[in-house]
Amino acid sequence: MAKVSIGTALGAGFRLFRARPGLIPAWGLAWLVLGILPQVLGYLVLWPDLLAAYTPVMRDLAAGLDPDPEGPALVALQQRMLPWQLLQFPLALAGQSIFFAAVCRAVLTPSDRRFAYLRFGRPELQLVLVQLAIIGIIILTVVAALILGTFIVLGITLAAGGQGGDVRGLATFGVALVGMILFGWAALRLSMAMPMTVTEGRFRLLESWSLTRGHGWKLFGLAVALVALLLLIEVAVVIVAVILAVVGGVAGSLAGIGAHLQALAAQPPEAWAAQLAPWAVLGLILYGMLAAVLQTLMAAPFIDVYRQLTAGDEAQASPASTWA
Repeated sequence: MAKVSIGTALGAGFRLFRARPGLIPAWGLAWLVLGILPQVLGYLVLWPDLLAAYTPVMRDLAAGLDPDPEGPALVALQQRMLPWQLLQFPLALAGQSIFFAAVCRAVLTPSDRRFAYLRFGRPELQLVLVQLAIIGIIILTVVAALILGTFIVLGITLAAGGQGGDVRGLATFGVALVGMILFGWAALRLSMAMPMTVTEGRFRLLESWSLTRGHGWKLFGLAVALVALLLLIEVAVVIVAVILAVVGGVAGSLAGIGAHLQALAAQPPEAWAAQLAPWAVLGLILYGMLAAVLQTLMAAPFIDVYRQLTAGDEAQASPASTWA
C-alpha cells in the first residue's frame, strides 16, 4: 500500500507558489475572468436597470427609512437577471474545471507551463462531467437522506410515545450528524476523481474509491488541516485589513463612515457609482488574487495525495471497480 504524508500534501500549494511566484498574478487574473466575471456579468449588462432599481433604495437609506425589497423596479430587475443567473452555473463549472486542471498540471507536470497551465480542452470538458456527476450524487444523497431521516426520526418519536419535542430534536440532530459523517467520508473517498480524470485523460469517478482504500483517516486528517489553515488565513486577512484601516485613519470612525455613505447615497446614482467604481475594481482584483491562492492551497494537497498514491506501479494498476 502506498504511503501518504499529510505534511507533504499540505505544503503542496506553498511549494508551488514558492517555485513559481508569477502564478499568483497570472492565476489571480484568470480567476477574475473565470470565477468572478460570470457572477457579475448580469450586473454589468443590466447596469442601467440596476441603477434605476436601486436609486430609490439608496434614497430611502439616506433618509433613514427601510427600503421596500418588493418594489416594482426591484422585482422587474430580478426577473431580467434570471437568464444571467442561469448562465452562471455552466460558466462556473467550466471555470472551476479550467482552474483545477491548471493546478493539476502545475503539481504533476510542472514542465508543461504553456499559458500558465491554463487551457480548455478535453480534460476540462471531462472535469465538467465529473462535477455534474458529483452534483447529481449529492442531490440524490440529500433527497434519500431526508426521506430516510424523516422516517427514522418519526420512528424514534413514536417509540418514545409521540411526546416531547426534545426527543424529536435530539433524534433529528443525531440523524443529521450521522448523515454528515457518511457524506464527508464518501466525499473523501471520491476526492481523487478529478485529478485522475485530468491525468488519465478519461472520465473517472468511482475509480477513486479503490485508489483511496485504506487512506480514509489520512484524507480526513488532511481535510481537517486544510480547514484549520483556511481559518488561520481568514484571521490573518482580517488582521491585515484592520492594520490598514488603522494606518489609513479609518478605525474608530465608523460613525463618520456611515455619515459619508449616507451623503454619498443622497447624490445621483451616476455620482456615487463613479466614486465607488475604482474601489470596486481594486477590490475585485485583490479578491481574484486571494481567491486564486486559496483555491490552489485547497486543491493542491489532494492532487499531491494522488501523486503519492500513484507513485508506485501497484497503485497505478489498482482495480477500477473494486469497492471497500
